[in-house]
Amino acid sequence: MAEADTQQADQCKALTESGERCSRPAQDDGFCYQHDESDPTVSDSQAAEQEAEESDEQAEQEAGSGAPQSTEMVDEEATDPGSVDADADTDHDEIEGVLAIRQTVRSTAGQLIGREFDAVSEIAPTDDGWRAVVEVVERRSVPDTQDILGRYEIELDENGTVHGYRRLDRYRRGDTAAFEG
Repeated sequence: MAEADTQQADQCKALTESGERCSRPAQDDGFCYQHDESDPTVSDSQAAEQEAEESDEQAEQEAGSGAPQSTEMVDEEATDPGSVDADADTDHDEIEGVLAIRQTVRSTAGQLIGREFDAVSEIAPTDDGWRAVVEVVERRSVPDTQDILGRYEIELDENGTVHGYRRLDRYRRGDTAAFEG
């Protein structure tokens, strides 16, 4: 924090045309080579606010990836709230249903099939309930790209009760050619 204080003292106290504090180093009078007493300056409260904002930004950068990230959107990215269709097709009950089925499948697939659960690769509604496709590790290998995975289809009713399962196929983890179309 002491370093930030000396940086503030060494920074020009004039405001730029955009209303931001000048970032140039200050000379003995507190202004840079381009500014003087006739220019608008940063008040003590503004300097304290700016210092707090800069320390918050620095803390966020240190906590994150270290690279500063801009949160401002360019005009092309911004969405006008008035132009959003309020009647968009979003069925929150169906989304919640898929999430509930996913959780059920994740928690029971390993026990049901008797193998180590690896992933849920598909969940789809059916006439009678739900169909989920999961991947389980049927044989571990070193390196893990040589693991043998099994793809299983699990049938569930509307309430998430499992009614059956079957193996669809087996493949090596590193073999993606079978799924590329």
